Amino acid sequence: MYTDADRARVMARAAPNLQSVLQDDIIGNLPRAQRPDAAGIRMVFPPHGPSPLAFYADPRSQTIYFPQDSIRFLDDIATLFAWFQSKECEPGMIQTYLWALLRDRQNLASPLRAFHIDRDIALADEFTNNVSAKIYSSALQFILAHEVGHILLQHRGGLQGAASQSQEIAADRFALDHFARLGAMPLGISFYYVAAWWQDPLGAAVADSSHPVSPDRIAAIADGFAANPMDFAHSEPDPAQGAIMVESVAKDLANIAQLAASDGMLSLLPMGLERDFPVSRFATACPTP
Repeated sequence: MYTDADRARVMARAAPNLQSVLQDDIIGNLPRAQRPDAAGIRMVFPPHGPSPLAFYADPRSQTIYFPQDSIRFLDDIATLFAWFQSKECEPGMIQTYLWALLRDRQNLASPLRAFHIDRDIALADEFTNNVSAKIYSSALQFILAHEVGHILLQHRGGLQGAASQSQEIAADRFALDHFARLGAMPLGISFYYVAAWWQDPLGAAVADSSHPVSPDRIAAIADGFAANPMDFAHSEPDPAQGAIMVESVAKDLANIAQLAASDGMLSLLPMGLERDFPVSRFATACPTP
């Protein structure tokens, strides 16, 4: 999906920034008593992962894995969502792409290439540049805090069912607590979970690196935001407006959880997407000039 040149850009730009986020923003803001336990956490950036969205941790070695392709994929998805919003294009086309690639395992090009969007042209648009950066950075920071949570909570890999879900919800709670300490808006979380649900719509944990996405897990995050929206906005320039945006994210996540819990949605929704937003229209859906 990505070239060596794409990965080189990830390693030159994203990897150092993520290392800084880990050390300064996450570990540096842990309660003082937890910081010694986090001192040995390290990040590695393999070229590929087991899927386009594959971020995972090994608590035994205190190692967090962020594949270069997954970082670039999330960046592309953030840019895609922001560009479609900026140009008022039909977002259902993005859902078709995510379903076709992540669930139906179709052999598709990377997000921007599939939609004939030139990255440089798209990011020259001020709205696209600003919104995509917020989606991308907050989603990555949430994922990274989630993986730190797995390590500090000493979770085990390879679990299935309720035990796996319990670990995921606990790691999500850890990440939410991190954002609350920062008072930062988690703008990218709903976008990430839309994609993650297509990758694992049944919430089935089948390997050490799996992160089952269930309706209960998404709903728990939504409830966490909705219960105290100001906790996630007190550092914003306009905390009151920030709290409104947090409430909006909570509603988006609650809607995603409700759809995911609906009987038959996994079979009915793709049928509607294929009918209304077919893969054949990707190239003309919202291209850059």
